[in-house]
Amino acid sequence: MFKKRINLTIAFLMFFLIITGCSKVEDSKGQNINDKSVVVNSFNPNSYSNQIEVSSSLDFEKIYNNIDELYNNSINVIYGTVRKVEYIDDSGAALTCYDFVVERSYKGELQENDMITVLATGGYVRLQKFIEVFGDGKFKDFSETKRSQTVLKENPMGAPLPKVDDKYLVFLSNPIKNEAPFPDGAYVERGSFMGRYYYEGDKLVRYKPADEPDFYSDTNDRYTLKEVESILEKQKNE
Repeated sequence: MFKKRINLTIAFLMFFLIITGCSKVEDSKGQNINDKSVVVNSFNPNSYSNQIEVSSSLDFEKIYNNIDELYNNSINVIYGTVRKVEYIDDSGAALTCYDFVVERSYKGELQENDMITVLATGGYVRLQKFIEVFGDGKFKDFSETKRSQTVLKENPMGAPLPKVDDKYLVFLSNPIKNEAPFPDGAYVERGSFMGRYYYEGDKLVRYKPADEPDFYSDTNDRYTLKEVESILEKQKNE
């Protein structure tokens, strides 16, 4: 198995969520959806007067070089739209939760108009929470007032954070169940940013670290939705 080692500088992901009951609701766009989303203990980073960008990296046991590898290693493969983005930091690490409405399902139990919550690495962490978990380190000189007013923005390896109204093709786990400390009912992107394709113009692409041009062995990683669906259909029939 091909293995790429990168220094791990972010913490093990731990946080607390509460599952809501599944129900039929109408979202802000007037669309009837089957709500399977998760309520999270989030905070608004815009409420903090001081924002500091920090760099971090990830440690991968496996690199998913193309859609075929992602498909074969994922339980759910879906295409849809981000409806809501929230940030959580209970573990001291930055995590993003986004509610995602399924428009097309290519693998797994999810159906059109299901709305789920997806967990992604990166986002924002309140400095006080970071210090509580990891110690004050290079923030020793920060006053209590400055600590309380500071939030750290973290994009692991420079990967873009999810945004409302973005359309993604995502490769996901099964919903988490009885796997503490992870939350029941939440889905996780396969291979962090490797499992999320987003649009650049009319092509679906995924993030590649700028300083690692050979991160994926498959360099042809830009597709129209029609091309993606052709690849997925072929995998389904094999």
